[in-house]
Formats: sequence, C-alpha cells, structure tokens
Amino acid sequence: MAEILKNLTFEDLPTKPPLTGRPRISDDLQQTVALLVGWDGVTRRIIRCSPTGALYVTSPKVKGIINFQADGDSDDWQGDAIKTSEVLIKAKTGNTGNLWVNVGAAAAVNTGFQLLSGEYVNFSINNLHTLYLHFTKDDDWVNIIYTV
Repeated sequence: MAEILKNLTFEDLPTKPPLTGRPRISDDLQQTVALLVGWDGVTRRIIRCSPTGALYVTSPKVKGIINFQADGDSDDWQGDAIKTSEVLIKAKTGNTGNLWVNVGAAAAVNTGFQLLSGEYVNFSINNLHTLYLHFTKDDDWVNIIYTV
C-alpha cells in the first residue's frame, strides 16, 4: 500500500476524522479517488451527481453582482481579487459606446472581446482580478455576475 505524502484536501468534502500524518491508501482506493475528482487548473474539486447517478452539469451558485458605470470616455476597470468560477458580463441596453472585455491582460479598443449595447459574454475564470474592461463612452454601464 502506498502512503499519502501530501494530504488530499478538498474544501467541499470534509473527512472525519481529519487525515493526519501519512495515511496508507490502497491502489483501488487511489483509482477511485482519481475518478471522483476533477482539476480546474488550481485545485481539486469533487465531481457531483444526482441521486440517480447523472452528473450535474449546471452553473455554480451566484456569489455576487457588480454594476459599474464608466466615469469618462476610455474608462478602464479591473476586477478585485475574488475567487470565482464563471463570470457573465453584459453591456447595458442603451449604452452608446462599445465595451471591450479581456482576460489576463488590459482591454482596449480592438484588444479583447467587443460587446455592443445589450450583448453579453460568459467566461470561466478562477479570479475576478483577471477580468479587464474598457469603456469607449462616458456613462455606459456593465453588469457583471460572478459565481462561487
């Protein structure tokens, strides 16, 4: 039997009693654990299913909503350091300018994804801090919905 050198911690699966030291794990249990978890690029996550065994394929719970208004032409916005899994960005209907959205780098005209008035886009990201917006017109609005 192999020993666990690094504890397998799962935020959404508390173990009782908590794993301490170097517990032993059999090969078949090791394979079972590998089938029950997924990797999102940052952490291991438990794969969930319904009581009938069907995998859940849904959006996660909403964590918060941000409504932001541009404060001048060519205004930029960057998200705060908030862990998230998905984000929906919607340019408010009635905006007169364009909204540019980028992930991992600053947004600007022709840099990122363009949203016209009333359009939206959905991304999977691990932190809201990686989200950048660029407004071309003063007083335009954006609605941002982010998840757990």
